[in-house]
Amino acid sequence: MAPTPQTPTDALEPRLLWDAPTRILHGAMAALFTAAFSVALLASEHSPAFVLHSALGLLLGGVVLVRLVWGLVGSRPSRFGAFLHSPAALLRYLREAWRGADRPVAGHNPGASYAAWAMLLLSLGLAGTGLAMGAGQGWAEEVHEALAYTLLGVVVLHLAGLAWHTLRHREAIALSMVHGRRRIDGSGSIPSSRPVAAVLVTLTLAGAALLVAKGLDTGQGTLALPGLARPLVLKGEDREGGKGHHRATERHESED
Repeated sequence: MAPTPQTPTDALEPRLLWDAPTRILHGAMAALFTAAFSVALLASEHSPAFVLHSALGLLLGGVVLVRLVWGLVGSRPSRFGAFLHSPAALLRYLREAWRGADRPVAGHNPGASYAAWAMLLLSLGLAGTGLAMGAGQGWAEEVHEALAYTLLGVVVLHLAGLAWHTLRHREAIALSMVHGRRRIDGSGSIPSSRPVAAVLVTLTLAGAALLVAKGLDTGQGTLALPGLARPLVLKGEDREGGKGHHRATERHESED
């Protein structure tokens, strides 16, 4: 039987830990990855609907970029410095968790920290390889698929960690990313949810979504954005392949 934590979370008062911008960005990343992955599984690569997968992936990349900025200027628990842990700290945490001797901490524990870094970097890699695929780079397709399934695996591990923490410490930790509060001592709390920054982040994400929705052409598989000389090709490999096949068919018919 696992030993009882030395500092039970139910003995502490709920205090504000996660500011509103962090929660908004976390929810946006989760929703966009889920939607993009679902479209990729359900829609044919030759379907106009598949272009939505690429558009959602680009939005995911944009949200990650905003999160990177917030990781530099946000509240203390949301900054990157708050979840920098050495590999030795990660191994020590995993050993303690395996033995049931881990203790709850305010913010990211080493396991959650490495999962957060992985999800951020993999999301950027997916956006980059998606653009490379649109530019006709053949190497990018397999890399993109590998990154997508790797990210899915990290998400599953992250959810398993949340479930473990909930059972182990009797704390519904996943809800902290909804209301921002956790049972922690006063030294780990933050004074404000940063409402002004939350409004700015929300307007930025909404504006980006509107620009994508306005510039997306599912028939052509392109995305026109302000400031770009020509639209981004979101379905370049499939479209070029289709055009090449069509031209080859025309040449064959003319020879006959």
